[in-house]
Amino acid sequence: RENPRTQRDLKEAFTQNDTAARRGSMSWAARHGIRFAARGKSSITNTRTEIKEMMKGKDDKSGFQCDLATLKKFVPILTWLPNYDRAKSLRVDLIAGLVIAFMVIPQGMAYGMLAGMPVEYGLYSSMVPPLIYSIFGGAAHLSLGTNAPISILVADSVTAAIPTDTDCSDDPNSEDCQRILDATLLICLLSGFFYMLFMILRFSIITSFVPDPVLSGFTTGASMIIITSNTKHVFGVTTKRGMIWEVWQSIIEELPNTNWTAFAFFILSYMALLSIKEINRKYKAKMPVPIPEQLVVLVVCTGIVAAFNLDVPKVKDIPSGLRKPQLMNFDDINVLIQPALVCSIVTYILTFNVAKALGEKNGYEVDGDQEFIANSIAAVCGSLTGSYLPSGSFSRSALVGEITGKDGTPLHNVFSVLVVGLVVMFMTPLLYHMPKAIMASIIFVALKNMINIATARKLYKVSKQEWTLWMISFVSTTLLGVTYGILISIVASLGLLVKFQARPATRVMGLLGGEGGLTSKYGTVCLDVKEFSAARELYGIKIFKFEADLHFANKDWFDQKLRKMDERCQWDRLYAVIIDCSAINTIDLTCVKLLERIHRRYQEKNVKLLFANWKAQSMQKVFESSGLYETIGEENFFLKMRGALEVGLARARKRQYEEESRCMDEEDFEVEGQDFLGSSEHNRPMPHPIDS
Repeated sequence: RENPRTQRDLKEAFTQNDTAARRGSMSWAARHGIRFAARGKSSITNTRTEIKEMMKGKDDKSGFQCDLATLKKFVPILTWLPNYDRAKSLRVDLIAGLVIAFMVIPQGMAYGMLAGMPVEYGLYSSMVPPLIYSIFGGAAHLSLGTNAPISILVADSVTAAIPTDTDCSDDPNSEDCQRILDATLLICLLSGFFYMLFMILRFSIITSFVPDPVLSGFTTGASMIIITSNTKHVFGVTTKRGMIWEVWQSIIEELPNTNWTAFAFFILSYMALLSIKEINRKYKAKMPVPIPEQLVVLVVCTGIVAAFNLDVPKVKDIPSGLRKPQLMNFDDINVLIQPALVCSIVTYILTFNVAKALGEKNGYEVDGDQEFIANSIAAVCGSLTGSYLPSGSFSRSALVGEITGKDGTPLHNVFSVLVVGLVVMFMTPLLYHMPKAIMASIIFVALKNMINIATARKLYKVSKQEWTLWMISFVSTTLLGVTYGILISIVASLGLLVKFQARPATRVMGLLGGEGGLTSKYGTVCLDVKEFSAARELYGIKIFKFEADLHFANKDWFDQKLRKMDERCQWDRLYAVIIDCSAINTIDLTCVKLLERIHRRYQEKNVKLLFANWKAQSMQKVFESSGLYETIGEENFFLKMRGALEVGLARARKRQYEEESRCMDEEDFEVEGQDFLGSSEHNRPMPHPIDS
């Protein structure tokens, strides 16, 4: 654009097809950021037009604009904050932030205890991660922080990797507790690195390999572990750590030492939480914001214990102020890599599903790779400031969506963090008398939405295979822990996927309306003869449908089911076999050889093999290189079913006539309707792939 001579040379190089001039112009274009694809001589006109358009659009500021657009893509706050509508969004964001803060304070402490850490670490986990997510996250309504399933996942992972005699609920100042804290924070740090690695490898596809039955069974199994680990707080006793049956054995042994005051607080607070939740549900339309039931119960119960100095297990001293950023101890990193990998996969799946659901409800898309970046930075920064692995909370996020609607922005996280920060800095001494039984009641109420027994009953009626997945996930998680449970569940899901690919469904098809269906004005409709009584098979013609791509893993199954169809043929004679390829999009070289063998087998039996609904373009290279078109014959491949049926019907009539007369030559035979192979557009055989 700046040099007229260069501009002229560039135009002439592509116009005159001057090789030397084109090379010089191409080097100039490369220096100026213009790329050209290799073109043939016939495309010179189009290329010249593209050059003209690109040179018109060339601008000195384009590089900066490109960098800014890329930066906005990876830092979404640069997109929504400059366009922030204070009139619409500020009020709803502020209300949502305050409401979520009132939920997060008791939930954070309860889930922090559930994660095997002192309660204040649950508050730390509710500060830096959501603040980071508001900068880098793509879901405007997501509340990132503590979550019950991930809390127990982290606690179970640490317990399995680093066995200790006591935990932080027994003595927060013990060496065992310090080791647990370092391990928990290290899992968070490693998970942040795994997130970034997953983003580089485009690993967001992992969410497709964990179906809903697996997640449902996993959360139900995790609920059993949560109930087990928190039952000691219900009775106010101390138990040993270990597998689920070992913990229950310890609970039963400690029942004579039950603290009945703590048990009474649990029952009363549990009933109060459910009652307030019911009030919120019943009068939802009449209240501007719901009553923060957890905060109300926590304040009232803590006040009662402090006023009467009741003898119950308490939270006691909670450090005031924010935790200074610092590195954790790396002594146990070798045994924590595998648990961190599992935790990062499960946490991402749960968080991304919540974010995706919010996006679908409120009309925006959530990018999986961007979520990797946001969760990675949140996990790394959070681990340095006392946060265990953060995850999206569906209950809090759904509440944000209800309050803010489509006007909501990630700014609600900032308001929530400010309130939690004020509590951590100035109000922790007021929580000294908070009974641990209250934390247990908050956790138990949250479990109501995690236990999905009704889902299992529904799956049993609808799909035994998905019910089996649910049971595998539930039993393995309950008995072996969340780490092994989710691994076994993923392996089972992949096994089921492999089974579907290696043993796909096959069908014997019939023509709707029988032979008269060929002339139907609604077109040729073929249906499964087992499922639809109106589908009739044409005499001597079998239609076989394979419901998957044909590859090395299912070639034997394809051949086996085809042979079984031949063996069960109800007629004395078989004249033609039509393979419906509507579900076959790709065929590998291994299966090309199989088709050649099948063709020879039918040829020896004097049976015509035809292919209908053939997808030429997707398999052109394989078939041309293998010579299958020459072996079977191009005239036996049809783009539609009708052409194959008419050729098969002609074959059947011809064979029947030959068998009856035994005196007519094939050359003299003419079928009424003449020339099925080219009589009309709908039944024309598939042309050669190059011609098409």
